Amino acid sequence: MKLQLRSLTATLAVLFSLASSPMVRAVDLIYATLEDDTIATFDISSGVGNTIAATKATLISSNLSGVRGIALDLAGNIYAANNAISSISKYNSSGSYLSNITSNVSRPQSLAFDSSGSLYVANILDKRVSKYDSSGAFQSNITTGNQPTGLAFDNAGTLYVSNLQNNTIQKFDSNGSSSGSISGNLNYPAGLAFDSAGYLYAANYLGNSITKFDSSGSYVSTISGNMESPFGLAIDSLDNIYVANSSNGTISKFSPTGTFLSSWSTGSTGPFFLAFKPTPTAVPEPSTYALAAIASGVMAA
Repeated sequence: MKLQLRSLTATLAVLFSLASSPMVRAVDLIYATLEDDTIATFDISSGVGNTIAATKATLISSNLSGVRGIALDLAGNIYAANNAISSISKYNSSGSYLSNITSNVSRPQSLAFDSSGSLYVANILDKRVSKYDSSGAFQSNITTGNQPTGLAFDNAGTLYVSNLQNNTIQKFDSNGSSSGSISGNLNYPAGLAFDSAGYLYAANYLGNSITKFDSSGSYVSTISGNMESPFGLAIDSLDNIYVANSSNGTISKFSPTGTFLSSWSTGSTGPFFLAFKPTPTAVPEPSTYALAAIASGVMAA
């Protein structure tokens, strides 16, 4: 019994030590593609209230050319769209170069992963979206007939594709078949993102605004102000909205209701796309482990 109590005490000490240790969570780290062909991370964990104290770190500065889209898989690997040389570069979570995808890539603009881990690439030059498996092997094409610029998946697996020049957002089912489109209240839509409630947000590159739609594609509202040529979007786990202002080198943050909170400089012109590392499963709180340990100890006693 004493041995069990000592073991339980030691376990709890480790858990509470981990819980109190300062660390950057996935939600605190924004990945951004920049005009100077680098990928930088911005740690926003030190902000107080509505003030963001973003600490920049250059993560990747090699094998990039005209970098635009960015996406992270569940393992933390980073994929970057090289618009200038028609390729996709893959890096590990530390930023080390791993491999390149060139098959069926034509001036890639944005990237997105579906729930099964397949990678989708918006090829703006030949007006199609290409699909690759988790190993990078080409699978199929979706012909859009327009210039695909932004990509996002809803919880049902429907792919949404923004078309910069014809002011529409197309929808495709899991088989790649067209399932409708959204139009109206768009002005050169670029980046797309979904919040936790299933609302769709589109960055209007020429409109200096963000348009919000419900799950049926109906217009809800417009966020405006404190944006300059907004391109990429990212939404954190609290549904705060982040937008890359490609004209003035800043990233702006808005509350879930669209209220401007703060912005910071990226130190480079043209932040284009933004991403958070996906967090598919939640880690139990220390109290969960503690209860489990106590229950185990009682049963053993």
